[in-house]
Amino acid sequence: MADIETKLDVELMHKEIVAQIAEAFPSFKTVEFYRDDETDRMPTPAVLLDMDDAEPSDESDNGTGQLPAFLRFEARIIMGKRSPTVRLEVRKAALALAAWLKGRHWGNDVLADECQVLVICRDEFDPAMDQFAVWRVEWRNRVYLGDSAWTNDGAVPESWFSFAPDIGADHKDDYQPVGFSA
Repeated sequence: MADIETKLDVELMHKEIVAQIAEAFPSFKTVEFYRDDETDRMPTPAVLLDMDDAEPSDESDNGTGQLPAFLRFEARIIMGKRSPTVRLEVRKAALALAAWLKGRHWGNDVLADECQVLVICRDEFDPAMDQFAVWRVEWRNRVYLGDSAWTNDGAVPESWFSFAPDIGADHKDDYQPVGFSA
């Protein structure tokens, strides 16, 4: 039996998001999370990413003992204002990214549900970005955090059966193995 990853790797999820966006949208010169340096020297067009929220979700207990949570991400699509068509181009890029995100999985789809796009809008609230045209796409993924109670330790349980009234410890010799193997 092949081992299944049973614990979400958030760092790997971040790397997969960057790699897949960069591959799907090769015209973006910058695709990264948590950019620290000056945005005025950033190659554009760009997609700057952030995971800005993690909200526990009691609505989706998957029976593993893990914490279900919604991880909320945002992508800021940034284009220089020098082009006369930049206003339309930044909107087209935001819509294309949102359409591409819909239904996408990151990593093990047992641990992360598909993307749900939440917001596609202009983003004009950061004075450091005044020299750019910026649109924002927000999405969330429901994920399952922590260790699974069903982590495979290599032992395959044996299944036995018997019929009433020949059940219980007094009748252990009456039990027969179930006719299947893992």
